Amino acid sequence: MLSRKEIEELKERYPKGTRVCLYEMEGETTVPPGTKGTVTMVDDIGQIHVKWENGSSLALNTEVDQFYVITPQEELSEKKELEFLMKVREIFENVDFELLHISCNSDGNSYAAEKLLAMHLAFEEVYGEGYVNESYGMVVMPAVIKGIESDVHALALVSLDLQSSGEHWGTTFFSPVGPLMQLSDKLTEAQKCFIKVNYMPYDYWYTPLVERDHHVDFESMPESVVAIRKLVEEHLASQQTQKMEGPKQF
Repeated sequence: MLSRKEIEELKERYPKGTRVCLYEMEGETTVPPGTKGTVTMVDDIGQIHVKWENGSSLALNTEVDQFYVITPQEELSEKKELEFLMKVREIFENVDFELLHISCNSDGNSYAAEKLLAMHLAFEEVYGEGYVNESYGMVVMPAVIKGIESDVHALALVSLDLQSSGEHWGTTFFSPVGPLMQLSDKLTEAQKCFIKVNYMPYDYWYTPLVERDHHVDFESMPESVVAIRKLVEEHLASQQTQKMEGPKQF
């Protein structure tokens, strides 16, 4: 049982409006792990009352439940990721995925190059030009992937942890049948087989600029990947030229 001093400390540590994310709530399944919520109050016995995003209002018991506080920076990162993914959804709303697959794997790669540039421009709209700030942590980025054994190419979204030197956490492939999220538990057996046969294992080359990433070799990109990335590279080169020239004088 918590002392009065411990309860007062909890009230100071978790004021109304604090954002939290659940690891585990002992004996309860109403609020699944990973659910986020907002603290409404800490009562006089030390329970933290939370308005959970799934509609539940179950309180947290700090002696047995496991959770963590979501920082303002993490909230901002999640907001930006969602904003970017919404823009990507708009880009691919009317895409011919079969044509995209053909374009990625033939000399006629202009369709794929245009979609990759569109994703990159959407990324810049959300995160800005130049190097991506490491403080965003986990970031989803547009990329080109190439199956090491299959030689199959695809546009993709790769998840990188910028605070861990760009450590790779997963990929969504834009396949001939649409987006396939590598680690999703909603994949059918046929989709899992398609990913395994066509993409695994794979190399990837994202388009945004990231400092201190030792996981990707941009110096040894295959010519086939360079060709798909050409419009993005021209765009980045144009930005660099504009910075070197400085603002125009009138």
